[in-house]
Amino acid sequence: MEKQLAAAGYWLGLTCTVVALIFRILNAFNVNALHISASGGNPIGYLSFLRGAGLFFLLSIASWCRTAKS
Repeated sequence: MEKQLAAAGYWLGLTCTVVALIFRILNAFNVNALHISASGGNPIGYLSFLRGAGLFFLLSIASWCRTAKS
């Protein structure tokens, strides 16, 4: 189970990183074509995806460490 969790966390982290990079590049060129807003009306920016990527990579590392011990 830990191996599957580590793999899923890695791929989700990688996906969030790519989305954050795309959002940041478009933001640097002042293109707001990918404006995603939550139900409250606040936009979801690249920083949300970057923090999510960090969380998923941390999940992947923790799951891998647990697998390496056992």
